[in-house]
Amino acid sequence: MTSASIYFLIFFAAFLHALWNIIIKSLDYSLAGIAVKVFFQSIIFFPIIFFVPFPEGITWFYITCSFLLHSLYFILLGSMYDRKDLTFIYPVARGCAPIFVTILSFIFLKDIIPFFGLVGILIICVALLLISFSNFNTKVDFKTIGISIFIAFLISIYTFSDGAGVRSVDNSLSFIVWNFFLGGWISIGYVYLTKREDLFSLKIKDLILILSATIVSFTAYAIIIWSMKYEPFGIVASMRESSIIFAPLLGLIFLKEKISPIRIISSILFFLGVVFIFNA
Repeated sequence: MTSASIYFLIFFAAFLHALWNIIIKSLDYSLAGIAVKVFFQSIIFFPIIFFVPFPEGITWFYITCSFLLHSLYFILLGSMYDRKDLTFIYPVARGCAPIFVTILSFIFLKDIIPFFGLVGILIICVALLLISFSNFNTKVDFKTIGISIFIAFLISIYTFSDGAGVRSVDNSLSFIVWNFFLGGWISIGYVYLTKREDLFSLKIKDLILILSATIVSFTAYAIIIWSMKYEPFGIVASMRESSIIFAPLLGLIFLKEKISPIRIISSILFFLGVVFIFNA
């Protein structure tokens, strides 16, 4: 499969990523919704673990890092959705993460990215950060910025773990299936202990939406993990952030949210970065 084909798959995964986030955002109890989403994922993948090779050696280190960090990320994301506290933090976190991933993959795996590819990654990161700065106000303090950078490191480390993990096995499904199976237990346990009332307040309609978000979510991220077996981590990490560009469009359609001029400028910049990557 050519790099161009993989890039189009990454864009499709980014669209799916934006879609499941819109579904979770629409719920009254987003943290509970995310916990149930990854719990459904673990249940779905349980029977599949018997049909893929059992991971060995260093692969278990990457699987463990991945599901622990993903669990922490999902708990933080759900909490921010519940508090409506995403306008500044989320774009900064997603905008900085590709830079951190690029640095980590170069240091530890010698992932070499051509000059134009690096320029494209930087342009994409600037486009994402532009969204945050449009939401900058006096309420944004050093604590908020610190949380944003922490989440960016979190995203970059679990992305690196997933990429290194899928490269450590011959059969990609071995890493992906076990990762997805183990990924849901911590989040559901946390919500059961701290937000039990929210958990049991979810209605049948909510559970159907969450199940659809589960299928969309693991499809999207399986594509991303698989892509990192063949393409540099930094390029995959930056291009998948097009989900932030797709999100306003989906928000306009499903949640009747308005698209600001800064979002349009950011989208143009983003796809300029993609042009550089395609020509790297």
